Amino acid sequence: MAAEKASGQWDIDPEHSSIGFRVRHIVGYVPGVFSRFSGQVEYDAAMPEKSQFYFLIDSSSVHTGVPARDEHLRSPDFLDVERSPRMIFSSKNVVREDGDILVVTGDLTIRDVTAEVRVPLQVLGIAGHPVKDKMPGVRVLGLHAAFSINRLDFHVGSEEWTRMGLMGEAIDLTIDMELLQR
Repeated sequence: MAAEKASGQWDIDPEHSSIGFRVRHIVGYVPGVFSRFSGQVEYDAAMPEKSQFYFLIDSSSVHTGVPARDEHLRSPDFLDVERSPRMIFSSKNVVREDGDILVVTGDLTIRDVTAEVRVPLQVLGIAGHPVKDKMPGVRVLGLHAAFSINRLDFHVGSEEWTRMGLMGEAIDLTIDMELLQR
């Protein structure tokens, strides 16, 4: 019975989720977030290898706290949001590893490039929503992922900036999500 209730369709709760990133800059890091995203997950706690993950990120929602830098990140030099308004992740395969870790392999599209990535995903748990009078019968799924991609693989920024020591090639991503069961 518990496994039956833990399976099904889940939607991101954007008020309790975040997609963050950081990129090496000279000797430090520049952090940022994407503030608009959506997605659906088909998750079955009893058979997680049958899970499916689909996420859309609004590229123009990039936010680092510096308006001029954010505009530059939206430009053709980086995300080219006018021609590529969304980043898309669609899973192809899920493998259960030790404990609560899943390795989700899928296609990530940024700009004009779609490449396969492997995302280690920690399942934080499933619980009934504690505010039962406003959210009766609603269940919550918690997920966490931390991984890196190479920005040059997705035509984000110039290799010249790496040679100059201005910017690293790795983009570290951190995804924290709560999803609500439909």
